[in-house]
Amino acid sequence: MKKWGVTLKLFAITASFFLLFYTIIMIGQLLFFEQFYQSKKLNDLEKKLEAFSQQYVSRAWDAESMARELSAFISRNKTQLAIVSTNGQVKYDNPFRIVIRDQAGKSVKISLSLFPEEERSALLGANLQKGDRIEAIGVFEEGLLQEMFYPRVIRKAGAADIGSLKASDTAPSLVSVSGEITDLFLPAPNQWNLRQGILFHVLKDLFPLSEERKRALEHGKVLEEDWVEPWSGVRSLVAIHPVIRNGQLSELIVALTSLQQISEANDALRLFYIYIGIGGFALILVLSLLFSKIVTKPLLSLNKSALRMARLDFSVKSPLARNDEFGSLARSLNTMSEKLDVTLRELQQANEQLRQEMDHKQRMELIQKDFVSNASHELKTPLSIVKSFAEGLRDGVGENKRERYIEVILDETEKMEELVRDLLELAKLEAKTTKLKKSWFFLSELTEEIGERLMHHLRDKELRIVTILANEEAQFADQEKIEQVLFNILVNAIRYANPGSEITVRIEGEQHAQRVTIENEGEPIPEEQLGFVWDRFYRIERSRNRKTGGTGLGLAIVRHILELHEAAYGVRNTKTGVAFYFSLPSYGKMKPFA
Repeated sequence: MKKWGVTLKLFAITASFFLLFYTIIMIGQLLFFEQFYQSKKLNDLEKKLEAFSQQYVSRAWDAESMARELSAFISRNKTQLAIVSTNGQVKYDNPFRIVIRDQAGKSVKISLSLFPEEERSALLGANLQKGDRIEAIGVFEEGLLQEMFYPRVIRKAGAADIGSLKASDTAPSLVSVSGEITDLFLPAPNQWNLRQGILFHVLKDLFPLSEERKRALEHGKVLEEDWVEPWSGVRSLVAIHPVIRNGQLSELIVALTSLQQISEANDALRLFYIYIGIGGFALILVLSLLFSKIVTKPLLSLNKSALRMARLDFSVKSPLARNDEFGSLARSLNTMSEKLDVTLRELQQANEQLRQEMDHKQRMELIQKDFVSNASHELKTPLSIVKSFAEGLRDGVGENKRERYIEVILDETEKMEELVRDLLELAKLEAKTTKLKKSWFFLSELTEEIGERLMHHLRDKELRIVTILANEEAQFADQEKIEQVLFNILVNAIRYANPGSEITVRIEGEQHAQRVTIENEGEPIPEEQLGFVWDRFYRIERSRNRKTGGTGLGLAIVRHILELHEAAYGVRNTKTGVAFYFSLPSYGKMKPFA
């Protein structure tokens, strides 16, 4: 009896709460949804018009860019748009058009806003191009300050007619224009919206503007007015956004969006909520009853929690939160589970940290061993040369050989110094202690500076560097490290390039990266060795020319620097030589050098 008492109470409280909440939501939807949706739509439209206006003022769009922006705005916002002068003259409207030059040299703008819907596929399939000659039969719009031709039929030589004349079209009202297409902008199939033509009727009603409207627009106020189509009774919203240039009202952006969909959707929602309300009411009662019965069986939940804890799963938490014996037991189990879970996690973390430290120690020992081995091997030859020439000086070589011996000793010492410097740099990179110092710079400028530094080596082999740019943007990276990457790859390209050939540097901006390709003309690398060129001290030829470097560490340093930048990289053989390439991640079209 006591159990049913608790169940009934819990059922009554749960059902009452959810029914009250559900009723409030339904009443709010039925009474305020339409006003809320309309207000939100108007606010969004005003913000988008403001953003479009700022772009229109700040960017000098050409005709093609303007058509593209208008098309994008209309498609994204399902809103018709036109830019007009203060006296109502249309400057930019429906972007979809064909412009021809007739025999007299006059340009005629053929608007496609009212072209029959059933002829859209035929028009898009006609594959009209600039330079084609066409004939259009239709009418000029009257009453507008801008001349606009609306076609009924478009004809192209050798192709079927696009469109047809209606019975209501009288011969005296039709005009034929023909000429060569000088410009055209056709929509994609999903961009065509015949409601753009309705905007012309709105402009007829609005202009000339009243003095009150003019004053409001001159003060930068956006006008929003309802407009009802006289032939269909469909409600629409007209928004007039002023364009201010140098403190003066310059142009007006007029937008037309339909409100009919809001009303239709709200009417459908009202009927929908009546049906869903009945079902929801019954569902809430059933679920509340089931929930109440489930809560009265806490022992099952406590038993499940205890079994999971026995399997060392201490993440389990009992859902019970009651002020009785069951609640006290649940809290005790939760406390014990939390403490055991924390202890187990700390032990696992300590074991993981110990494993990482041991792996790191082993890796560092291998790096040090490899470092000493490679350094000893690379230093052995120059040290032997220095020793032998120093002994020659000690034994009193001829006066004519002393200068040569000293030059050789200095040259070999410089090579050892370069080797030690590269070894230290590589050791820092492999130890992961290097921190990148990123800044904005252009890869092309960096390439040009490096080319000037290597001019002496280029002249020795009669080489030249050719830079090809495509969509280059400023790069955000460690300039000093990327300079080292470009320098090492270019030095490698010079070393193995055929005398008198070109070294090509391509810098291409891609969607999310900037790709750099450095290609020389020379002997290809054996395919089976391409994967090893990034290893330190690796070289294809054992007898390498060190005039421009050649420590065997350059490409290994390149690899570590590019991996620090999370860049993709590689090498491939081409028809005439070898190409090294890498792609640095791009950070968007930012303009840090404004």
